[in-house]
Amino acid sequence: MEGGFSMVKIAVDMMGSDSGPETLVDSIKHYLKDFDDVSFLLFGDEKVLSELTKDCPDKNRIEIHNTTSIIPMEIKPLEFLRAKSSSMYQAISAVKEGLADGVLTAGSTGGFVTGATILLRTVEGVLRAGLCSPFPTRKASHPAVILDIGANNYDTEEEVYQFGIMGRLYYQHVLENQNPSVYILTNGAEEGKGTDEVVGAYRLMRERNLPGFKGNVEAREALDGNHDVIVTPGYPGNIFLKACEGVAKMMNDLIKESFKMNLLTKIGYLFSSKGFKRMRKTLDYRQYGGAILLGINGVCVKAHGNSNEYAFYHAIGVCKKMIDVKIVDKIKEEFHDSVNNND
Repeated sequence: MEGGFSMVKIAVDMMGSDSGPETLVDSIKHYLKDFDDVSFLLFGDEKVLSELTKDCPDKNRIEIHNTTSIIPMEIKPLEFLRAKSSSMYQAISAVKEGLADGVLTAGSTGGFVTGATILLRTVEGVLRAGLCSPFPTRKASHPAVILDIGANNYDTEEEVYQFGIMGRLYYQHVLENQNPSVYILTNGAEEGKGTDEVVGAYRLMRERNLPGFKGNVEAREALDGNHDVIVTPGYPGNIFLKACEGVAKMMNDLIKESFKMNLLTKIGYLFSSKGFKRMRKTLDYRQYGGAILLGINGVCVKAHGNSNEYAFYHAIGVCKKMIDVKIVDKIKEEFHDSVNNND
C-alpha cells in the first residue's frame, strides 16, 4: 500500500508500436503525473528505455526489463512460443507469473491474441476469447461495445452467446451501465436472419433469457447510440471494424477537401467549426484506448498500432479500470455459476 492506495502494476510491451517507444513513454509519464496508484513494468530495449525515462517524474514506479526481439505482425503459435526473448512474450508472462495485474501492447494483434491465449489460457467455462472494443456512436459518451472484432475467424453459436455474457459484464463494470441492451449483428432485424451460428446464438439467448437481449441489429443502425452490446462472429466483426475505420477516414478527408475549395468555403468553415469540432470529438475512437481481449485469465488490452500519446494514455486508463473493477474475477464468477448450473 502507498498513500492509502493499492498499487496497480501494468506490464507494457514497449517495442510493438508503429511510432516506437517514445510515444508510449510520453503517455506513461503523463499517466504517472495524474495517478499515484499505478506502476509500470516496461519490456523492451533497456538502453533505449533508460534514456527515454531518465527524466520520468516518479522513476521508482517504473521497472525496465530488457528484451531483445519484437513479435512480427503475423506469427504462428509455435513461433510465438519460441520468441521468449520478445517484449510481448515477456510482458504477457509477467501477468502469468503474478508480477503484473494486466498487460498492454500496441503491437501485433494476432501475436497478442495468440500469446495471451497460450500463456494465460481462457477462463474455465469460456470456449473462446473475444476481442471487444467500444465504438463511438451518434450519442456522445454512449459507446457501443462490439465483440468479437477479429480474435477468431469463425465462432460457434455457443461462443457468440458467451460473447453476449462477457460484453454485458464489460459494459456493466467498466462503462458503468448496469442494464445494457444486447444485440446480435446480422443482415436483418427479424428472427431467423443470418448465418447458422448467428441464428443459433439468437435461439440460445432467447432460451436462456440472457438479460438485456433485444434481438438482431443491422450494421446501418449499430452505431445510432441505442445499442449497447453487439455480438458477432470474429470474421464479420472485423469487416465491420475495418469498414467503419474506412468510412470515417473517407468522411474526414471529404470534409477537409470541401472546406479548402475556395475562399467562401474557408469562411464557411469559420462559422461551422464549433459543430465540426464537437462531431470530431464524439467520433474520436482514441478516447476508448483500443481493444480488450475478454475471456482470458488476465487483463489484456491491445492499443492501436498507430496510437499517439492521447490514445495510449487512454489505453492505460482502460487497462487500469479493468484491473480496478476486477473484470476477470467477474467473468470467472459468471462462468463458474454457468458451469455449475449446467452440471
